[in-house]
Amino acid sequence: MIVRSRLLLATLLLCLAAPVAAQDPVDATPAEVPADAGDARLDPLAQRYRLGQGYRLGESGFTLGGYGVASVQETGTSEDWAARLDALSAFLWWDGGARWQLFSELELADALVLSPGRSTTDDAHVILERLYVDYVLADAAKFRLGKFLTPVGHWNLSHAEPLVWTTSRPLITESTFPTNATGAMLYGLLPVGDEGLEYSLWGSPGEELFPEQGVDTFREAFGGHLRYTLRPGLRLGLSYVDFELDTSSDERRNLYGVDVQAAWRRFELSAEWARRVTNLDDGRRDEEGGYLQLVAPLAQRLYAVGRYERFQQSDAARDLTLYIAGFNYRVQPAVVLKAEYGRATNNDIGVVDGLKASIAVLF
Repeated sequence: MIVRSRLLLATLLLCLAAPVAAQDPVDATPAEVPADAGDARLDPLAQRYRLGQGYRLGESGFTLGGYGVASVQETGTSEDWAARLDALSAFLWWDGGARWQLFSELELADALVLSPGRSTTDDAHVILERLYVDYVLADAAKFRLGKFLTPVGHWNLSHAEPLVWTTSRPLITESTFPTNATGAMLYGLLPVGDEGLEYSLWGSPGEELFPEQGVDTFREAFGGHLRYTLRPGLRLGLSYVDFELDTSSDERRNLYGVDVQAAWRRFELSAEWARRVTNLDDGRRDEEGGYLQLVAPLAQRLYAVGRYERFQQSDAARDLTLYIAGFNYRVQPAVVLKAEYGRATNNDIGVVDGLKASIAVLF
């Protein structure tokens, strides 16, 4: 059964090389693709569209884009493996060239799930990931109102599959804090040092806008995030959130986080750590974890990826350790193939390890 699973992984990587990807920073902008990607003079559509840059809707100021992700993985159950169309995400953004901007992201998740002897669309559901309006007063003062990605660390702000190195996301970024918030934000770039200091201050005073079913969201939250470039290729970030969750409004939590990114030539080292405490435990640790990830080039488009994670879930007796090793192949800037193998120890929380692979394409 394991041989068949691994054969399926290889088949997916070889046969599904078709577009699916996206960009997810605080200020979402489409990824760049080479200027020589075809001759636009021969195709009127190509004058307004190239893979990864979105499609401009005439002179309206609107651009339509998005990404898609398909994956296959070992399940650790009797079904042995599962393949799925994880996400089809549509972006619509508007920039009138003045102070006002708009961005929205609507995602169809788990659209199709395949496993031995079974296929289903029963798990398909629509998620409103983002919907916000920005007002740009200056580079140092921008205002955002609506639903946005929670500014914690760097992975959550750029977690879309085409932009990250692995199919799986670090455990500390999955459920330690809600990944979306609905409210208001003040953010910008302050003239500090050579590169400036990025900051965001935000608050979520009420319920989330169109929450995803079964996901615990913020009931009330406020926080901040700072990111500073210490030197070219080296950035340090700090995060803080004070919040209540919808399912436990009588329990106040505080989250403290640190994130680092270092790039040298084509190597990249990144790390995040976060600690969550609760007022019911007199400030003692409620949940804590972090990861260290190294990316090394093997060829022009092929990279090796290794990640070490340590994670303490609130209801687990022991700290879980997870080791991940894999490859990332960039067919082109907007198309990415990934394969990885993970192994967990002290796995009291049921993390599914083993082989995983995916293809992601940015439209």
